[in-house]
Parts: sequence; C-alpha cells; structure tokens
Amino acid sequence: MTIDRKVSSIESSFGMESMPFDTECRKRVRDVLAKKVSVEDAIAELNRKYRVSVQKNERSRV
Repeated sequence: MTIDRKVSSIESSFGMESMPFDTECRKRVRDVLAKKVSVEDAIAELNRKYRVSVQKNERSRV
C-alpha cells in the first residue's frame, strides 16, 4: 500500500470518529510513514502544539 493510500485510510478513520485531521496532521502522518520523523517526535510536536501536559499522557500505574 502506498503512503498516500495509508494517509487516506487514516484520515477516513479520523473522520468516522469525528476527530479533526487537518493539513498539519496529514503532513506529520506522511512524514512518519516515510520514516522522515519518529513517531515519538511527531507525538511530542502535537502535544506541544495542543499544550497537552505530560501528566495527561501517562497512564496510572495503580
């Protein structure tokens, strides 16, 4: 499956869940799939953009 088809599939999954998938998200997904950026780096960038604290990302160990 080509990167464009994978991105399209991911975008449609977001749409079915009523989650936003803008141009910036599309670019990050394409970069991750093309191995230009690691998944961890892409998630960290999005967390910084949307101001998600580290505490919200960690699951409780209880």
